[in-house]
Amino acid sequence: MTGDEHAVDSFLRSLHEDGVRHDEQTEDLTKKLRNVTPSTGRFLELLVEEERPASILELGTSNGYSTIWLARAAAAVGATLDSVDRNSDRHREAARNLSIAGFSQFVRLHNQEIDEFLQQHVEARFDMIFLDTDRSRYHEWWPTIRSIWNGKVLVCDNAVSHSSEFQPLLEVLDRDAWLDHGVLTVGRGLLLVRQRDQAKTDGAFVSLQIPGNGL
Repeated sequence: MTGDEHAVDSFLRSLHEDGVRHDEQTEDLTKKLRNVTPSTGRFLELLVEEERPASILELGTSNGYSTIWLARAAAAVGATLDSVDRNSDRHREAARNLSIAGFSQFVRLHNQEIDEFLQQHVEARFDMIFLDTDRSRYHEWWPTIRSIWNGKVLVCDNAVSHSSEFQPLLEVLDRDAWLDHGVLTVGRGLLLVRQRDQAKTDGAFVSLQIPGNGL
């Protein structure tokens, strides 16, 4: 399917619809897919194309829906993509979905605890990080995340829908004089963070437009 944009878009649409149905029928929060919205997926793809990071880290793979959006852009700009999730069932689903979409070769999937992954990769460096996992832990993980992140761009989902859960992280960010951060009302809200000395002065970072694509 790689290279066939219409086929990938159709598959993403199907995954999104299946995910919505699954979550509506599932009461157990731990079993919900909780995928990003299509507009968020498209924004992530555009952000990768705009910023052209060499390395991307996604914390919270779920069934690979957001990972496919990131992988398509990563393939286009020649970036590496690592994605981490503790859930073995979701890990297998993500592997299958990435294979169907044709992007398996562009993603390294890690089935392990976030803490464990971070401890094992303290020497790694990532230009872009996407956080979509346990929001209550973001501020605890921040020292390690900050050390492995090059400062290009960091994105967190659910910054509006679950804004209260971001307060501990926001307090940490506010104390870092080298960072700028803000919230975009895309999907359920995206918290964007970047290193201040790399911030663009033309506003391009926050002016990306999300074209309608039927997803």
